[in-house]
Amino acid sequence: MTGKIKLPNGVTEEMVKAWKERYGQKKVKLATLQSEDEVFDPFDVVIRVPDRTTMGEFEKWLDRRPDKSKEILVKACLLSSKDECLASDDKFMATFNAIAEILPIQKAIIKNL
Repeated sequence: MTGKIKLPNGVTEEMVKAWKERYGQKKVKLATLQSEDEVFDPFDVVIRVPDRTTMGEFEKWLDRRPDKSKEILVKACLLSSKDECLASDDKFMATFNAIAEILPIQKAIIKNL
């Protein structure tokens, strides 16, 4: 399943398998959170690609209350180490950044008729 990838503390192969069944095989990701100013040591978390419902809730609050929209995205898409990441502003922002990197932006090819 995860092969040679070292899972974060508290995460088992069974948990990864269940997440992949629930969210999709290619929608569960391992992210290494880092701090540019070394506020915390790098550590791994499991995140998922947001689905349409989560993106809708995130976007609904984006203009009015960006803090709330970030909370929605992180709470819905962070699958491991949730308490630790929510307790620290630096880890929270690193988590938000990781999820923002995998937002499901698709492409279209447009042609004149």
